[in-house]
Amino acid sequence: MNRITKKDLAVGMHEKGMRVDAIAELLHSDPSYIANVLIERGYTPEYIDLYTSTGPQNRYAAQLSGVLRFKDVAAARESVRRINELHRQFEAQRDRRGMHQCQVLALTGKNRAEGIGKWQEAKVFADWLADHLNIVRPAQEAVQFTIPEVRQQEHQLLKAA
Repeated sequence: MNRITKKDLAVGMHEKGMRVDAIAELLHSDPSYIANVLIERGYTPEYIDLYTSTGPQNRYAAQLSGVLRFKDVAAARESVRRINELHRQFEAQRDRRGMHQCQVLALTGKNRAEGIGKWQEAKVFADWLADHLNIVRPAQEAVQFTIPEVRQQEHQLLKAA
């Protein structure tokens, strides 16, 4: 006897035109679970959140696909090692978009690990991200140099008025 699973029910409901959130409510499931079931079966549901992945959406997504793992601390460290390796490649190419995608992936790993209570794994991603966000400081210094010039111009304009 073939047993009908929750996944089968979700797919059937989706094929009849039901939305992910409605299916989730009827099946007493999380919308992310339903969306991932549909994605796994080859559908592209109109539902996106932190816990769904519809596959490569840009040229970087294909390179970063499968990198994110946080089963345990060792898996998280391996993910961060791979993210860091890609980040260095993008940095050598002066590819800011690629570097940004690495940062987004690390943030996603941190948030997903936290979401399921894997605090040590989340910290591995958070530490890498914190180190790499500090690299961008020169832009802040440049802004600080322009502020006195703007204030001086404003002061001169006020004097003239």
